[in-house]
Amino acid sequence: MNDLRLHHTPRTGSAEIETPDILIPALGVLRKCRTSLDVFLMIESVPDELLPALAWAASRKRYLPRVAVETLIKACGFAHLERGLGRARTRELMTAFGGAPH
Repeated sequence: MNDLRLHHTPRTGSAEIETPDILIPALGVLRKCRTSLDVFLMIESVPDELLPALAWAASRKRYLPRVAVETLIKACGFAHLERGLGRARTRELMTAFGGAPH
């Protein structure tokens, strides 16, 4: 008689969590930005606490203009990004978009 063995494999999902709903309107506005000035005007309407999360979410979207993402990351600055995202994510953003971290 054959022994029936059941093996449990935990479900795995994506490592990335979805973009918070509060950032979706800001991503829509960022999508329309074509110049650095447009991005700076958009930054004025977003609370400072949300800028690091917005920069991280924007860096993950392919449909956003690269100049808009680069400007947003540079405007946030290394220290503000590090406080909001942590050291690893900040270094990843700075190397991919904003130059080497200080």
